[in-house]
Amino acid sequence: MAFDETPGDELNEASCLVVAALADGEPVEPDALRVALDDPAVREYLVDLIALRRSVASMAELAPVQWRERRSFLSRAGWMAAAAAVVISLAGGYVVGQRTVQAAAAPSVETFVDFSGNASAPKPTRVVRLRPGVNWTEKVEGQ
Repeated sequence: MAFDETPGDELNEASCLVVAALADGEPVEPDALRVALDDPAVREYLVDLIALRRSVASMAELAPVQWRERRSFLSRAGWMAAAAAVVISLAGGYVVGQRTVQAAAAPSVETFVDFSGNASAPKPTRVVRLRPGVNWTEKVEGQ
């Protein structure tokens, strides 16, 4: 049942709560019940609520789901055979790979350094001129 969007919705909601409490078997004030039942929408709500409770009560209870434990010998043997097949295939692949791969000779690199010549710095590509106070300032420690 849908309620209209009117200013009386709070009264209507409170009346529906009173009727729902009555249907739940909770104690209800007789005056509040009388006011609630004066509203035709609340009476319809009470009828719907009773019909819903009756239909839920007539439903058969579903049995809980029981998990079967599959601990048969064939089940365990199947898993063990699968695990053994995986281990054997991995070990066999490792052994075959070790026998077919030839160890490559380590590459050798000879390094020669000549210190006899006169080493000089390369010619600069760009010269940066530093001018004190313009693009360079000297800082004294602590300042």
